[in-house]
Amino acid sequence: MLTANQQEFLRSLLSRARTRTHHNPKPFQRGWQVSSDEVRSSAGPDERDPALLGGAIDRLIVNRGWDLNVATGQLHAGWAEMIGHTNAQHVSIETFDLDPSGQSGVLVLRADSTAWATQIRYLLASLQTQLDESIGFGRVSEIVVNGPTAPSWKHGLRSVKGRGPRDTYG
Repeated sequence: MLTANQQEFLRSLLSRARTRTHHNPKPFQRGWQVSSDEVRSSAGPDERDPALLGGAIDRLIVNRGWDLNVATGQLHAGWAEMIGHTNAQHVSIETFDLDPSGQSGVLVLRADSTAWATQIRYLLASLQTQLDESIGFGRVSEIVVNGPTAPSWKHGLRSVKGRGPRDTYG
């Protein structure tokens, strides 16, 4: 229990604290002053908040113009998963050339045989959908599927004109 003098002392401290707070709403600052134009943190997000590394890398890639090169790398790296391991053994990416706009490209595929080239041509719609999902919509504007290259039958200076052999390779 407090004595009467102690209670009176606490009341006087409390009243002085109330009057000081009422007249001077700013708390006591030790040796430094905060300017009124200084931005303080708030509960909402702002540009000074920490950012995720993945988002920062994505912004860097887009700002530098590397997004199509990264998409090409993703295409080559994930080709077997995209098209299937069996199809990937027989059909490979030959080139991925940019359109004149520079925003999309033409994907040229090379098949081991004409049968595999035909099979991939049947799967072009689903392949385009998978490409749009994995590397970005509209990155591949056209897909060209080429069959195997046949050897040249022109030997020497005297070659016979005509139809020559047909596609019997594969």
